[in-house]
Amino acid sequence: MTASGVGLAAWPPVAVAAVVAAAVGSVLTLVGAAVGGVWALVRWRRDVAREERDRAWARFVWTVDQVCADDVGRTEVGRFSARAMSRMQILRADDAAIGKIVLDLITEGNADGSGRPGGRAHRTRS
Repeated sequence: MTASGVGLAAWPPVAVAAVVAAAVGSVLTLVGAAVGGVWALVRWRRDVAREERDRAWARFVWTVDQVCADDVGRTEVGRFSARAMSRMQILRADDAAIGKIVLDLITEGNADGSGRPGGRAHRTRS
């Protein structure tokens, strides 16, 4: 710059181009970093949600296995676990509807005609 206050007009064109290029490059870098940060946050939240859903379904499958066991003690543990899962609302949204249907079938069903709760609707034993 000159002392007369003319500003950038007194600079050589190459120097002005270098300053503008550096400023534009810095702005683009900041925008890219912001977009990358938002994208990373969105992916992280989606991954956490997926892991929570997978864990909930793993617990659900364990509960179904317990309820369908031949051992009376395991069956009772499975039924208590099913009630707890229902109260705690471990399964979310659409998963909860499917989970409720399955748990109702296995904990209150009497598909095998044995007269006991926890019928074996999914098994074809004689």
